[in-house]
Amino acid sequence: MEIGNGPSEPSNRHGFALLPTLALLLLLAAITLALQSRSQTSLRLLSRLTTDLHDRAAQDALTDRLRGLVGDAMASPAPLPGRPRLDGTPFAMDWAGQSWQVRVQDVEGLVELYLAAPETLALLPADARAREAALAALPPGTRFPTLAMALARFGIDPTQAAGLVTQSGRTGTLRLSTLPEDLRPRAKVLRPGPREGEQITRVQLRFEKPGG
Repeated sequence: MEIGNGPSEPSNRHGFALLPTLALLLLLAAITLALQSRSQTSLRLLSRLTTDLHDRAAQDALTDRLRGLVGDAMASPAPLPGRPRLDGTPFAMDWAGQSWQVRVQDVEGLVELYLAAPETLALLPADARAREAALAALPPGTRFPTLAMALARFGIDPTQAAGLVTQSGRTGTLRLSTLPEDLRPRAKVLRPGPREGEQITRVQLRFEKPGG
């Protein structure tokens, strides 16, 4: 590029010729950023999928290890050392270098959403009228496909009901001896029923990674 007092037309043409080049560079830069962003998103997705698969494998392995331990606990009338309690108390286990907390919960120690009497449902932040309205809209003998859907239709906050409810209980009567910790203070108004003397036959497992 020359600087002087001569004609400026060649200089103008050179400046105009640079514009497409600059535009192309900007386009390439935008494409590069988009590809980098997609690549980072793909890497995050792959990392999440890998973690999910690893956790699933861990839970399957821990479930196999728990079968005998839980069987012993279910057959015993009192808690056994080295065996999980059946009231949702965390039970520490390790797998592949990871620490896990497993909560083993007797199903009959949970509030049965469909069958619980109003005084039992009152242990939750729930509106019995909302439940009755939702049940009236269901064909007789049917239930919502998932627990999350049932909670939503019954107007119950899932964050306040987590680990406290079920929709697979046989009756609406609670077994007070296996209530989860969060229900125990509220259930003091209830009297022990026939469930207390029956053997536990079904439990639910919840897996948690401390700090995870």
